[in-house]
Amino acid sequence: MVGREEIQLTKEMADDILYAGDAPINEASMHVLISGPALAICFRLLDTDKHFVSLVRKILYEDLTPIDDSKPLEMQLPQRTAYDYYKTYSLTKEEILKKRREEIIKRKEEEREKRARRLSEMQRLARQAIEDTIEARRAEKEKRKLELLKAGNLSALETLKEEPDDEEVDITIPEELSEEEEESSEEECDDEYFPPAGLVIPGFYAPPNDVSKTNGLAILFPNLVLENVTPELEFLPPHVLVMLDITKRYKAIEAISKYRREIIHIGIFKATNPYDGEHVAFSVKQFDKIDKKYNEDLLKLVFMVSIKSDLALLSLVDLGPYYVSADETFGELECAAMFDVNYADDYNEFEDFTH
Repeated sequence: MVGREEIQLTKEMADDILYAGDAPINEASMHVLISGPALAICFRLLDTDKHFVSLVRKILYEDLTPIDDSKPLEMQLPQRTAYDYYKTYSLTKEEILKKRREEIIKRKEEEREKRARRLSEMQRLARQAIEDTIEARRAEKEKRKLELLKAGNLSALETLKEEPDDEEVDITIPEELSEEEEESSEEECDDEYFPPAGLVIPGFYAPPNDVSKTNGLAILFPNLVLENVTPELEFLPPHVLVMLDITKRYKAIEAISKYRREIIHIGIFKATNPYDGEHVAFSVKQFDKIDKKYNEDLLKLVFMVSIKSDLALLSLVDLGPYYVSADETFGELECAAMFDVNYADDYNEFEDFTH
């Protein structure tokens, strides 16, 4: 963890942070988010070969509670993702007011118990003070007797012995606390807003893609970003388009997994050339889950590949691609035709590289 902030968000800030993300934004979740301080945490992954966004999303949104082999089946926790474990649903107005009343009753009961313990301790201390005072007077009287005896003043000694012990002490044992706290009155406000019931309220949110991650970091941790990130140039590195037959999809992902940083975009298209592409899926994982049947002869796995380093391009060329841009000039035009500026804003196109 490299950053931790408690921030009071506004509606505008929350919208900006959640931009290009997949958080269930609704009246209830937004109301909870801006009703009190939100905790923002920034982590750093030292292993740069892994795609951090995909890794975090898998841990929080996909991985199930592990089974504890040391416990019997009936004592196992339900197998749920962290997201499902912490999410809640908005309550009705009646449920909210009932919960508040129960909390008020609980607070008052706790306060009564606290005051009772305090009163009991004050009474104990008062009794102890009385006993200590009486004991001190007795000790003083015995001391005076001894002094009179040593001085041979027997008449004064007899007079002192006949005096009754003074057990009147000006210390009061309290029967109640002197200042009773006024009970707080929490009246129901007719103008208070209550979101609709039954809406999902997530317990946390982690960005699903690099765009939303970068956006969130810039808003929540601007100083951290400035200290650790060198701003990139506003234009893309030189790049080319590579198209492979869909049957080579698994080999392609395996071949370029260590050159992930050189891949700008990835997708599966129904296409015969760079200009007639029909988008089918953002990733191999997404494609494999599609029920619709396609003619695989027409399907292509398409990459937008940076050629600042030629390692990723060479790895794909070794697989015998269907098409490769002639040079970076053609590559810029062909990639623009395949991948528009908003491509994969709402989906993690690099999920195939998550292990």
